[in-house]
Amino acid sequence: MKINTALFSLKNLPLKYKLIFITLLVSLVMSVESIMGLQHVVNNSNKLIYEQTANSMGYLSKEISNAMDTIEGISLSIAVNQTLQKNIDTINNSNYPNIRSAAQKEILKVIYTNFNADVISTTILPESGARIVWGQNSSRESKETIAAAKVLAREKNGSPGWMSSGRKDGSILCVRRIKQIKALSLEPMGIVIIRVNLNRIVRETARRVMGTPSYTINIHDGDVLLYPSELAESIAVFPPTSENEINTYNIQKFADNMYFVIRTQIATSHLKWYLTLGVPYDDLFYSIKEAKTTYIIRIFMALILTVSLSGFLFREITVQFNYLLEKMRRVRSGNLEPYPFPKKNGQDELGRLNQYFDQMTADFKKVIEDNYIKELLLTQTQLKSLEQQINPHFLYNSLDTIHWFANRSGEKDISTIVQALGKLLRSSLTEKQDLIPLEEERKILENYLLIQEIRFPDTLAVSVEISEEVLPFLVPKMSIQPLVENAIIYGLDENIDGCRIIIRAKLIHDFLHIEVENNGSEINEDILQLLKEHKVTAKRNGVGLINIDSRIKLLFGDTYGLHFKNGINSVTVFFDIPAKTEYVRETDQNTM
Repeated sequence: MKINTALFSLKNLPLKYKLIFITLLVSLVMSVESIMGLQHVVNNSNKLIYEQTANSMGYLSKEISNAMDTIEGISLSIAVNQTLQKNIDTINNSNYPNIRSAAQKEILKVIYTNFNADVISTTILPESGARIVWGQNSSRESKETIAAAKVLAREKNGSPGWMSSGRKDGSILCVRRIKQIKALSLEPMGIVIIRVNLNRIVRETARRVMGTPSYTINIHDGDVLLYPSELAESIAVFPPTSENEINTYNIQKFADNMYFVIRTQIATSHLKWYLTLGVPYDDLFYSIKEAKTTYIIRIFMALILTVSLSGFLFREITVQFNYLLEKMRRVRSGNLEPYPFPKKNGQDELGRLNQYFDQMTADFKKVIEDNYIKELLLTQTQLKSLEQQINPHFLYNSLDTIHWFANRSGEKDISTIVQALGKLLRSSLTEKQDLIPLEEERKILENYLLIQEIRFPDTLAVSVEISEEVLPFLVPKMSIQPLVENAIIYGLDENIDGCRIIIRAKLIHDFLHIEVENNGSEINEDILQLLKEHKVTAKRNGVGLINIDSRIKLLFGDTYGLHFKNGINSVTVFFDIPAKTEYVRETDQNTM
């Protein structure tokens, strides 16, 4: 009841207040929609930032993986090197110091040739217990580290293994067992330990991939933090990544700062580390938050300004409507004489509407009747059109079903016809342009001819003479196929020995000349005019010829259209149109 009372009160408000109410309502709805849209944009921005950062994370992970693969390749290259194996065998089996010393020098040469900037040092531990170290920092590994490396090497049994170096210099160790490849004995000869500068790999890779330094990177091997090696209060360390957190993002707080955190996995064939990237939230979203606040303030300012201006304008509008309402009351009472209109309300739209009202009154009844008749005819036309419509998707699906059954039954001709018919209908029903490239028109024609050649395999011969240079030029859609159809009908009726058709398209100066020639007796070259005047009756496709002629004239002007000419035992229908790949109607150009 209260709602009905409120609606009744709104309905009886003066026009001025109704307009103000509508303006307020529309402004409020638009403001709410704008704020919701802004929030949607912010959410999409977050997603986009995540996707972009995730892409960078992917590159970063891939680059680090590549660096690890390179180190594993170096360890393999050292382990299988024949010179190294020969000299390790010498060290393991010789008791002569000078021979062992010479062998160690040869091993150092092998290590030197397999060295890069990411390697801090390389250690070779033969089974005899000797230790050979070379590198930028060739300090020996601790006994505990050596013992752990030997255990890892035995577990991997020739495959590379990774472990912490036990140092605070940002390094990690790549360990591989050296097996004797001579005579494929695969007997253990020792291990190779490569100490890798993980700090350098991550920093250099991040500099190339990420660019800006305002981010924090953590690398975990399970629960062990590998990077960064030296912790400080300003460096954020996020919890180890679990399996269900891979390739996700969230917002986390660290030391009173909010971070946009993304997690992924660094995976090679022999290690599985987790990479966590944290970017300060304010660095990413400060401009978005500022823009959001500014946008909301501007919405409310615009709302206030809109309401203020609307009140002033609506007051002026209602004055004009009051005069118009008075005139309507006079007309209702039967007084069709002009009503004096104040000069102050002179020349705006409502003022002119008042001035023209008297002129419109005399024709009012006629306009209503004309509009009623037009609406009735339009409704009838729409109903007739709806009756004749076929759902294109239903038609395509039906043809696909027939094509499938025909293939299944081995009826290749039926399958081919249905497939060609489907393509032909799809082209005719889906294309919306008046003009299409000749190449597309040729495809329509090819599907039609495929059907006709199967129908008349012994009586129909078609030759298509269309050069490649004319294919990009525009032609009216479905303008050649009806000509060919008419030629087939005419040719088969006139010639019991068969129908021969030639389709040509070529350039003549600046015009595209298209013709369809078929064998048969002469035809009246004014056949189109006779068909339009109903002086002759078309066999089957006369309406199609008239339609094509009318479309050409509509698109290019009355000087263009279809023409017929007779040859020796042949009839040719042709038309010439401007050769253009982009076309603007002449009427459109005149209005520009």
